[in-house]
Amino acid sequence: MRLQASHLNFSYLPGQTVLHDVSLAVGAGETLYILGRNGSGKTTLLSCLAGLLQPDGGEVLLDDKPIRDFSAAERAREVGLIPQMHTPVFGFTVREMVMMGRAPHLGWLGSPNHEDQAIADEALAQVGLFELRDRPYTEISGGEQQLVLIARGLAQKCRVLLMDEPTAHLDLSNQHRILEIVNQLSDRGLSFIIASHSPNNALSYADRVLLMTGGWVTAYGSPQETLTESLLSAVYGIRTEVITKEIDHVQTPVAVITQRPIALEPESLHEPDSFLSRVFSNGQNDPQLILVTGLSGVGKTTWVTRLIELARNTGLSVSGILSPSTFKDGRKTGIQVVDLATGDRQQLAQLRENDSAAIRTPRWAFDAAAMDWANLRLAAAETSDLLVIDELGPVEFFQGKGLLAGMARLDEGKYRVACVVVRSALLPNALQRWPNAIVVNGGVKG
Repeated sequence: MRLQASHLNFSYLPGQTVLHDVSLAVGAGETLYILGRNGSGKTTLLSCLAGLLQPDGGEVLLDDKPIRDFSAAERAREVGLIPQMHTPVFGFTVREMVMMGRAPHLGWLGSPNHEDQAIADEALAQVGLFELRDRPYTEISGGEQQLVLIARGLAQKCRVLLMDEPTAHLDLSNQHRILEIVNQLSDRGLSFIIASHSPNNALSYADRVLLMTGGWVTAYGSPQETLTESLLSAVYGIRTEVITKEIDHVQTPVAVITQRPIALEPESLHEPDSFLSRVFSNGQNDPQLILVTGLSGVGKTTWVTRLIELARNTGLSVSGILSPSTFKDGRKTGIQVVDLATGDRQQLAQLRENDSAAIRTPRWAFDAAAMDWANLRLAAAETSDLLVIDELGPVEFFQGKGLLAGMARLDEGKYRVACVVVRSALLPNALQRWPNAIVVNGGVKG
């Protein structure tokens, strides 16, 4: 048995492609994990593989036959789909829920016979729920409900089971229970394609992994090839660390953990063996990028200003753009832009308000000429010990506007140490673009 997708493309609406040139294959007894962020196309891909959605381009093959050529009943006898969430309208028993898996094998208006009932009971026994067969499906736990859906797939007697986040919302015990059953069934020849948010489960149970970003395939291969720190950081937009363990004299990845932003004080630059001083030392040979992140108003620009002062006091050269706020009566009313190499500054943005006295909606009016001036200064700046860009926001990441000269310098590695301010909501986008960046918590402590 072989289920194969070849160069799939799919759009729900014209011009809004959800899947881009996706290819994969799974053989008998293999388990393939599909990993990616929310909205990356995992569920859509499962629906295409199940034949529920017709791709705009490419095709799905089952044993070299296009799945679109199968009738609905034929397809259901070969491929089963277990959804992430399932809420039945009626109060079916556990056994009745599993019996629904026999529908593809019944004739028109046919009813289950003793053989169908025996197959359903066997499926329940395989997942350890036979004793609950007469309980209402709505009255058992979430983990037990997921096992019932797996039993329904087994009763379907298909050769491939597609599972959409089977361990979502389950406690650790039930996650382990379900995945161990999946593993045992794959040893008996049943194939699985599992959409998941857990790289750790993929490390333990997958034969192959498909990493997706925005509907594109980022990586496809063994867990060891795909579940690397750089690939996972790029796909999920967070810093990750892969923990390895020596197994049979080979360093084998066993767990993926996320890294929080580093709590780093600028004053540590004066300490010879500190992390920050090593960053500047390493920057002499290999460009080092620091992303200073945090919510609006926590003090990111203040953190960077302290670093600038300390760097200059240490004899380091500084260039780039700083964007300090201006205040009136304790209220932020404007944003300036400062060329750190010369000290020249311009007014970049001014706060304007809705004319209505009842509704006061703050809006920033940006000066295009000041933005052009900042870009020219960034493009012309000589390479310094510290390049500062304060800050990169939605206009740079999503609109292709703003401090594009700064983006270009970062992309090209034209810096020794760069310190870039990025708000928390945009950190995933920044890490996708610069996966090796160091992430620092820019919150200023009192």
